[in-house]
Amino acid sequence: MCWNCRGLGDPSTVHELCDLARINSPSILCVVETQIAKNRVEGLANTLGFDSAYGVGSSGRSGGLCIFWKNPMQLTLRNFSKYHIDMVVEEQGKDPWRLTVWYGEANRSLRYKTWDMMRYLKADSDLPWCCIGDFNEVLRREEQMGPNDREMAQINLFREVVDACQLCDIGYVGLDWTFERRIQGGEYCRVRLDRVLASAEWSEMFPLATLHHLHAVKSDHSPILLMNEMEAQNQRIVVGKPFRYEVMWERHEEFQSTLEAAWGPSGAGNVEELQAKLLSTAMALKGWGSSSFGAIRT
Repeated sequence: MCWNCRGLGDPSTVHELCDLARINSPSILCVVETQIAKNRVEGLANTLGFDSAYGVGSSGRSGGLCIFWKNPMQLTLRNFSKYHIDMVVEEQGKDPWRLTVWYGEANRSLRYKTWDMMRYLKADSDLPWCCIGDFNEVLRREEQMGPNDREMAQINLFREVVDACQLCDIGYVGLDWTFERRIQGGEYCRVRLDRVLASAEWSEMFPLATLHHLHAVKSDHSPILLMNEMEAQNQRIVVGKPFRYEVMWERHEEFQSTLEAAWGPSGAGNVEELQAKLLSTAMALKGWGSSSFGAIRT
C-alpha cells in the first residue's frame, strides 16, 4: 500500500494511517510526503504494526518518504534520494525482486530530475521491477479531469521515461483519480497521480496483481493498495469477515461527519464509481467503528 499522506506531523493523520494499515493488512507500506524527520517517521513502525522501516527525511515541510515492512519479508536498501527509496525484496517462495517508491518532483520545471533518476535506476539492476508512488504527472490527458489542463510536453516526458525503463502501468480498480481538490468557482480538479508501474518480469512473477484506489480523509490523495495472492489472503475486509453496518454508530456524535468525509464531496457518475465509493466508505466506517467502539460480537 502507498499513500501521499500530506504530512505525518498531525496525530489524526497517523491515526488514519493506523486504521488503513490495520484494515488492509499490507506486508509493505510506503508513505510519501511525510513532512517529518527520518528518525521520527521510522519511529512509527511499531505504532503502525510493522517490524522494520527505512525513511528519507523531509526538507523542511516538504517531501519525505518511508517504507515499512513486516517479517518474514526481507527488504535490503540499494539507494535513495529525495525522490525515491529503492529496495530489493526477498520473500519465501519467490525470487528476489525490486521495489522503488517514488515521489515525483513537484516543480514542473525540475521534474526531469525524477525522470533522470528513473533512467539511472533502470540501468542499475536487471531484477523484476515494481515502481509505486505519487509521480506528480499523468500518462494521458484523460487522466486529469476538470480545469488546469496539463502541458502535453510534460506528459510526453513522463511517457518517454516509462518506455525507456520498459515499464507498464498495471491499471487499477476504483475511481479514475487519486487526487481531488476543490478549486475556485466550486469545480473539482481530479487527477490520477498515484500509480504502479511494473516491468514485464515483475508482472510474470505476480500475474494476479491488482491495484485498488482506496479513500482517505486526511489527504487530498487516495491511498493505493497493490494486492497479489498473499495480500488477498491477508486483506480482511475483502476476504473473510464481511462489512456489517451497525445502527448504534448513528448515536455517536462523530458518525455524521465521518460518513460525509468518507463518501467525499462528489457523487458517483456511473456504476463503477458507485461501487468504488461504497467499498471505500465501508472500509472507512469499519476502521472508525473499530477504533470508536472496539470489537463487536455477533
